Amino acid sequence: MRIQLLAFPVFAACALCNLLVNNSSTKNDATPYYLRPDMGVDTAADLPVRRPPPPLPNRRSEPASDALWDKCRDKGCTLSWAMRTNDAEVGPVYSPQRDTAKSSFRSLDDLQTWGWNPFPADKVDEPFHDFYSTWGIGEALVDLGVSEYSDIYEGGENRLVFIDHKSFDAAAGSVDNQWYDVGGKHYRATGASYSFAINPKDGVIIGLNRLSPNYAAKDRTPPVPSDQMPALHQFSDVAWIGWDAMTGGDSDDIKNLRLFLSVGIVNVETRSVIRRALDAKGWELSPWPGHTFEQQWFETRAIIGTPNVQGFAYLLISHKDVLGNMFIDKVQVFQADTASRNPCIVMHLSKPTAQDSRQPQDGDRKIVEVVKVVEVHSLRAKL
Repeated sequence: MRIQLLAFPVFAACALCNLLVNNSSTKNDATPYYLRPDMGVDTAADLPVRRPPPPLPNRRSEPASDALWDKCRDKGCTLSWAMRTNDAEVGPVYSPQRDTAKSSFRSLDDLQTWGWNPFPADKVDEPFHDFYSTWGIGEALVDLGVSEYSDIYEGGENRLVFIDHKSFDAAAGSVDNQWYDVGGKHYRATGASYSFAINPKDGVIIGLNRLSPNYAAKDRTPPVPSDQMPALHQFSDVAWIGWDAMTGGDSDDIKNLRLFLSVGIVNVETRSVIRRALDAKGWELSPWPGHTFEQQWFETRAIIGTPNVQGFAYLLISHKDVLGNMFIDKVQVFQADTASRNPCIVMHLSKPTAQDSRQPQDGDRKIVEVVKVVEVHSLRAKL
């Protein structure tokens, strides 16, 4: 989503009113001409051009079903374990199994190779940079000790990144007809798009809009088949490459991750899991500061296993060689200060202590018991 400011000419509305008045007086009939059954015209073709209806109000989401809840909880349990566990033990949990959880995609060259290109910065509408009015998280950022402004404003620290799986070269034509080559094989562009903000100074990555290749591919004409999906397709890889580039690979800055945010959440699965998690605690979705879910709660694990959060968990899991066993400690859920009042999630990050490395947490023991496995490696929510 990129914000476009649309204007409907006033004179068009006036002309339409005059047309209806003149027509009704001529026919001596108050029924508008395009609704009269005796006109002998194609009424569909003669309908006046209309604006899209206003957006629907943000209705209360339904709680997740047992099946969805169990799926996200189990996924979240696996991810929570994997974030805190050494790389050599995590790789075999992947499906198919592998020796390491480490991602092989690390550079801007990797993005270019697999058809990813930056959206032209001069074409980004300014409201997209507004963390108050557009995203409704300005006050939350202030309370979190984070700059609340984009870096296009004086003193702002949040650098917006827009990466699309397509070419913006005018000669490239429609995304439906764009191709690229990797290793002698032809691939089609999917039109996928990842928009996020990076703040190296405050240690923050903010997920804004995420449309993955798997979903974007369905909108192409014809749809992009699965064997033409880019190998570099995960948000976790794209976001990490952006983080690495903006920290300059500095050993201190790159390890300075402190917070992840996912804002303006519209994903149905994530919203329904949030609803059920809040219900379980007797809470309602509320403005900042909202409600905090502690790491040992199963509601927290379910939220971590949702589509809007798991990508951030993968970012930590697949970059242990740089970040160590950094993990999502707790999550904070609140309502955006916008007309839509969509939910937002803050993920607070921590690093293991010496005690953590010596013995498993009580929450981890309970997870193993609840999913009825003997070893944590037996968790079947695939990585």
